[in-house]
Amino acid sequence: MNENPDPQRKKREMQLTLAVPVCAFGGLGLAVLLQDAGIIADAADFYWGSVAASVILSCLAYLKPRRDIVSLFAPFYALLIFIVPLETKASLLLQALYAVSITLLLVRLHYRFSTPKTVAKEEDSMEKYLYDYIHRMTPFLRVIDPDTAHEIASAVLSFKFGLYAKTVTDVGKATSRLPEDRAGEVIGKALRILRDRARALEEARVGEFSPEKFDAADLPYLPVVLRDDQVEDKDTLALDNALLLLYTAAYLQSPDDGQSLDEHQNFVIQILESYREPLNLK
Repeated sequence: MNENPDPQRKKREMQLTLAVPVCAFGGLGLAVLLQDAGIIADAADFYWGSVAASVILSCLAYLKPRRDIVSLFAPFYALLIFIVPLETKASLLLQALYAVSITLLLVRLHYRFSTPKTVAKEEDSMEKYLYDYIHRMTPFLRVIDPDTAHEIASAVLSFKFGLYAKTVTDVGKATSRLPEDRAGEVIGKALRILRDRARALEEARVGEFSPEKFDAADLPYLPVVLRDDQVEDKDTLALDNALLLLYTAAYLQSPDDGQSLDEHQNFVIQILESYREPLNLK
């Protein structure tokens, strides 16, 4: 039995790392050759190199000491772009741009997620809690389109940086685009809670929160659910749940904001940290 698996692991990671650009860019070349040979009518119809590169990147992300949710969801992005029927099919230019993007994700994965995080064990548990929540919300939030998710991301980050007037504007843009279904209803509540708090802070009414509240039917979609005797401040809990839900919606549905949201993930981790004891997380 091999007592030191690290060399084997590094070898697998190196093989997968090389396979991502090979599949992404090699698939483009193969598509052109297949068209020239008369095997396929249009090179743009052969997008499997991009799909394969996405799957490989996701596998590589799973092997890293730290998990990058953007890279883990790469096959999902490929599914939306290339496989789900669209009004216009993916062009060779789109495939080339996708190959460049996924290669940049590969570089990001290598430099930012290849070393273990030097944080306390309890902080890791909060990160795992967040990722578990994001995973749980994935089916529910698929109906949020990328443009709406981008406005939601802008609202969350504006609030984080204290740009309260901009938060109110971004919330208005996002609210106008929400779907008329259960996801749109709960996200709409979260946006109104955030808007009202941002407006109060902009007007220096620091003790004022939103009259909007989540109800019992919303609890399955919230990250922090506590008994009444565990809640010290219901208004703060509602705001925190709104921020965490909106962050998750933006993280899952706005690929363009993935890196920015990832860089500011400590913001939501700190929110969760304040609920460690009532959530019984160790």
